[in-house]
Amino acid sequence: MMKNFSILVLVFLSFTSFSQQNKVIIISNKYEFQKEKNTYNINTMLKAILISNSYQVFFEDEELPMEIAQNKCNALTGLLIDNSNLFVRKIKFQIRDCQNNLLFETAEVKTREKDIQNAYIEIIKLLSPELKKYDATIIQEKEVVATPEIDERLKISEFKTYLNCRFEQSLGDPVTEVRDSNDNLLLLLQKTKNPNVFIAYKEGAIGAFTKTDKKCIFEYYIDGKYMVEEYLF
Repeated sequence: MMKNFSILVLVFLSFTSFSQQNKVIIISNKYEFQKEKNTYNINTMLKAILISNSYQVFFEDEELPMEIAQNKCNALTGLLIDNSNLFVRKIKFQIRDCQNNLLFETAEVKTREKDIQNAYIEIIKLLSPELKKYDATIIQEKEVVATPEIDERLKISEFKTYLNCRFEQSLGDPVTEVRDSNDNLLLLLQKTKNPNVFIAYKEGAIGAFTKTDKKCIFEYYIDGKYMVEEYLF
């Protein structure tokens, strides 16, 4: 099963062509405001959101493809800046080129959620529509004007419900499967520090999977659409 999981991740990482330089981003797994790598799974969630927005994403300390390793200017750099205080969690995301020139900066997204893990889940998701503005900037530079039809499409939300689901996990395997009553594989889950929140993978999407008392919710973005799926067990 882990072999299938590895293949799925490779499919995600191969989604965008290297020729689209503005779609290849290198991020850190430990920014200045973090004491340890991937604190609260911030970096993993950021990578998932960027991938769901059709970016090719690599951590700076992982083995890079030859095209990037030989010339860092074939990729952009993504910086996460945390301006949080005791009352409000605040984050913004910057995109810079290989000369450290600022190409784009999102608006500062905020949440007053008190639970730190849930706060970061919420605030990283809020960055996704902000990233669309970078794409719009590139299009505008090419003198291509977006139509109202496209703008409206980006606001569409879709909701699906799956009944009679079950969890399945092999002994010693860190990945949990979600299957339906016909034994079809629906999702692959990886744990976070919050026992009720998982990073979830399915064909074509990565997002947040949250367990509640009566149901589970999978949230993700795909092609600019905010998707919500409900799983009943």
